[in-house]
Amino acid sequence: MTDAVVHDIDEGIDLHAPRVRASFRLTSERHLLDGLRDELAIDGALSWQKGDPDASRGQQRRMHGWSLTLPDAPSYSADTALSELLLALAPKREEIVHAIRSMELDARVCIEVTMTAGHPPALHCTPATIAAIASYGAAVSVVFE
Repeated sequence: MTDAVVHDIDEGIDLHAPRVRASFRLTSERHLLDGLRDELAIDGALSWQKGDPDASRGQQRRMHGWSLTLPDAPSYSADTALSELLLALAPKREEIVHAIRSMELDARVCIEVTMTAGHPPALHCTPATIAAIASYGAAVSVVFE
């Protein structure tokens, strides 16, 4: 394929594909998780406390939390976004699993999909992605907007 054809295909995907965003969230009713930001030192990670405003939902947070959310990207596969998220977490996997177990945290992988032109992404995950999510003991949520 020529560069012009590949460029046109990429533009078509960008315009018509749903936007997929993946995040990894740890929550607790008992423990403040602000220390995880410094302890794990993952670029882009955020933490909040119970009662803080949640701008995305227009209400207050119900639990203390820590999360890493990757920017949304056009994709027809949720596995692509999940794989990128898991790669970002991988260098700190042992520390994250230790925090989950020692503080009895709830772990959740979230996939948020913004629909465009009625084309949903495939909610397909490879066995490697499923195993990686399971290694954190994480639940999975999918939200369509």
